[in-house]
Amino acid sequence: MQLAASPHAKDFVFTLTTGRSGTKYLASLLELNLPDAECHHEIHGWDRFGVDTPDLSHMTLFNSQGNVEKVQAFWKSKLTRIASMQSRFYVETSHLLMKGGLVENLAPLTDVGTVHLIALERDPYATIVSFRNRFDFLDMANRWLWYLDPEYPRNLVASRDLVTHGLNGICLWYILEVRARAARYESLLSGSARIVFHRFDLEELRYAEGASRLLNALGVQVHSAKVRVPAPENVGRLMVAIDPAEQARIRRLIAAAGFNAPVFGQGGRAASVRMSA
Repeated sequence: MQLAASPHAKDFVFTLTTGRSGTKYLASLLELNLPDAECHHEIHGWDRFGVDTPDLSHMTLFNSQGNVEKVQAFWKSKLTRIASMQSRFYVETSHLLMKGGLVENLAPLTDVGTVHLIALERDPYATIVSFRNRFDFLDMANRWLWYLDPEYPRNLVASRDLVTHGLNGICLWYILEVRARAARYESLLSGSARIVFHRFDLEELRYAEGASRLLNALGVQVHSAKVRVPAPENVGRLMVAIDPAEQARIRRLIAAAGFNAPVFGQGGRAASVRMSA
C-alpha cells in the first residue's frame, strides 16, 4: 500500500446516494483498506440525532425551506468537530447527510482538507426491491426522517406521474431525485479545488479491481491483489412477495424513466432547480 501525498492535510469522504445502495458495505470496505482512518456507516442512537445525524426537523426544514439558520447551525457544529480530528481520513457513508444539507455547508472541512463525494449507485430494480423488503415509504414519518417526500417544494424531479404507480413509483421517483441532486451538486461544484466527485456502482465495488480504483481515487495506491474485500452487508431473505407480473411492471417503469440518460436532473426531467439556500 502506498499513501499518496495529499494536497491538503485531511480527506473527508461522504456519499451522494439513496440508501439500500451499499453504504454499509462501502464503510466496511474503506475501514479495511484506508490507513489512518475513522470510518462510520450511520451514527445512530437516541442522543445522536441532532448532534451527529440530522434530526427530523433538519431534514424537513432543508427540503422545504432550504439552508436555513437551524440547518446551518447543525452542520457547523458537526463538521467543525470532524475538521478537528487527528486522522488522515474521516469516512461517513450515511445516505441521510446529502439530503439534509451536507453539501451546502462543507466550509469547515474544505478549510482544512479535501472533501470526496461518492455518488454510489445500485441497479434501480434491486434498490426498489430492497425498499419494499424493508417496508420503506409506507408512511410520512419514514419518508421525512430517512428518505424524501415527493411533495417537498425543493425537489428537482417531478413526482406527479410516478406516484400514480403506487409504492413502486414513489421508490423510483426517489432514486431519480437523489441522482438528480447528485448531478446538480457535481455541476455546481466541479470547479472546486477541494471538493472531488467520484461515481461508482455497487457491483463494481464488490470486486477487488473496482475497490482498487476507488482507493486510488482517494489517494491510496493499492493493487487489486492487496485489496481486502468485505463480505456483503444486509443480505437476507425476501420478506415481501413480488410476483412475476409486478416484477415486470417495475422493470417497465424503470425502462420508461430512461436510466440510460447520461445525466439525471437536466432537461425536461427537472421540475425545478432550487438547491441553493
